Amino acid sequence: MKLIRKRFYPEEEIDISSDQIIYLDDTVLVTKWLPIKKREDIKWGASCIYFEKGVKISKVYGHDDRLIYTYCDIINTRKDNEKIITEDLLVDVVVYPDGSYKVMDIDELVVLRRENRISEEIVLDALYKLNFLLNDIYNGFGLDKVEEYLKEKGVKVQNDNNW
Repeated sequence: MKLIRKRFYPEEEIDISSDQIIYLDDTVLVTKWLPIKKREDIKWGASCIYFEKGVKISKVYGHDDRLIYTYCDIINTRKDNEKIITEDLLVDVVVYPDGSYKVMDIDELVVLRRENRISEEIVLDALYKLNFLLNDIYNGFGLDKVEEYLKEKGVKVQNDNNW
């Protein structure tokens, strides 16, 4: 299965097929991954994409295999039998281990709309999905099931370097 990450800002399309697919069905994709570019702060991560909900929840781990934060992307996905394309809708929420959180990149959404680089429909879709995600966070963060999926599939919640 080919995995593609598409972004509006910066405008790019990246093949992330090196991500390890842990689980895939009609509603969810769970992957384990290494950063696209080597980073001093991040060793590895695992993500859960909810196709119909338009949300990607990523657990991001440091070099000591401790959780740094949970990064939540607002997305659209397109999939067929050969590939899954995840389109980043710019707005993100970072949830820290202590439960605090930060909404990010709404300014990018506004700037790209003003420059007519994205449609009003994309802005409205992103805001609708952001509202859904924030309500989930306020009510116990039920979408945060990445580690649950990993454990269910027998994957250690640490990087064993067996890609």
